[in-house]
Amino acid sequence: MTESRHVTAGRGTTPADVPHPKSGASAPPKRTLTPDNLFRTVANFVTSLPVVVRAWPLRSPKTSAALREKVWLGVTSVNEARYCKWAHTHWAMDQGVALEEVNQILGFQVEPLEANNPAEAAAILFGQHYAQRLDQIDPDSIENLHKYYSDAQVDEVLAFVRFITFTNLLGNTADAFFSLFRRNGYTPSFFVGVVGAAAAPVALLILLVAKFDRKMGVDKLSPWRRPRRDGHAEPRL
Repeated sequence: MTESRHVTAGRGTTPADVPHPKSGASAPPKRTLTPDNLFRTVANFVTSLPVVVRAWPLRSPKTSAALREKVWLGVTSVNEARYCKWAHTHWAMDQGVALEEVNQILGFQVEPLEANNPAEAAAILFGQHYAQRLDQIDPDSIENLHKYYSDAQVDEVLAFVRFITFTNLLGNTADAFFSLFRRNGYTPSFFVGVVGAAAAPVALLILLVAKFDRKMGVDKLSPWRRPRRDGHAEPRL
C-alpha cells in the first residue's frame, strides 16, 4: 500500500512532492496509519516521548506550553485530524493563544504568523512542512528553525511534531473505522479497520477529557498552574 493523501500547503498551493489519490479512487480523505508508515510513526513517537515528558511544565521545558500547542495545531491542520483539532484548540486557548491565532494556524495564514512572531512561525511551519512531506524533514525549514532556537529547543520542537503525528494518524484511523457506521461510501481496509477499532476508545477518551476540562475547568486545579492577573492560569516554569 502506497501512502498518499491530499495536502493543502501553507500558501494556498499543494507541494509537488506530495502524491494525491486518483480521482474517483476509494481512498480515505485523510492520512491514516498504514502498514507502510506504522513502524516509522510508532518508532518516532516512542523516541519523542521522553523529550515531550521532559518538556512538560512540571519538568524542565526548553520551550513554552503555548508554542507546544501551536506546533501541535500546525501539524494537525495538515493531517486534518478532527479529534486533535478540537482538543488542542481548547488547550491552546487555555495557554493564552488567541482564537484569531488558532484560526490563522489552522487556515495556513503564514504572513500574519510571521509578522507577529517569526520564531514561533518558524516552528509552526517546520511542523506543517514535516506533515506535508509525509514525515520527511525539510532541510530549509529546520535550517530556519536553528536561526531562532537552540539545539535543545529544536530537539523539543521535533519531538512535538513526531508525537502529534502519531496521535493525528491514530485519530484519523479511528475516524476511518467510524466511517463504517456513517455509510459515506468509504470502506476502510482490513488493516485500517482493525487498528481503527483499537484506536477508537482512545479518540473518544481524548474528546471526553477535553470536554470535561472545558466544562469543569479541571486545568485550573493543576498544582503547577497559578492564576494570572487576567483571571486565567499560567504554568509554573
